[in-house]
Amino acid sequence: MASYLIMTPPGAAADDERARFIADGFSWTAFFFPALWLIAKRAWLVGMAVAVLQILLIVLTEAPGGFIAALIMQLALSLLVSLEGPLFIARTLAARDWTLRSIVPARNIETAEEIYFSNATATPHHRSATPLQSIDWSSSGRPESAAGLGFFESYGER
Repeated sequence: MASYLIMTPPGAAADDERARFIADGFSWTAFFFPALWLIAKRAWLVGMAVAVLQILLIVLTEAPGGFIAALIMQLALSLLVSLEGPLFIARTLAARDWTLRSIVPARNIETAEEIYFSNATATPHHRSATPLQSIDWSSSGRPESAAGLGFFESYGER
């Protein structure tokens, strides 16, 4: 079961149809095509940097003894993008003032949409979707008060 981060554009209501559902989990497409996946998700600069890195790794395979090293680095790059890519997309949207409305565990995106929109349009007597606690991104790039989502974030822990 995956978790879906639901983000809405700046100033939009919780039940806005432009809400983005970002699956927080492993992405096979990002694993096999990391640069193209990032570019398709509008992470232009990071996508171009990954593409350049992939080209350099291809060139490294021609060096004596470089094939195994390049293969291992390509595998590591693909794993990094496939595991952390969706969270990077969510952070990029948060930097553009999108609001993280909810995190919904669901089997697929259709179920996540059904759960979220049924809660977002609930009557006042029922639980309604409200924005999560706002995340303050410090100058270090880490949120000061946020749940521990991410592979490498320590969030102040030692």
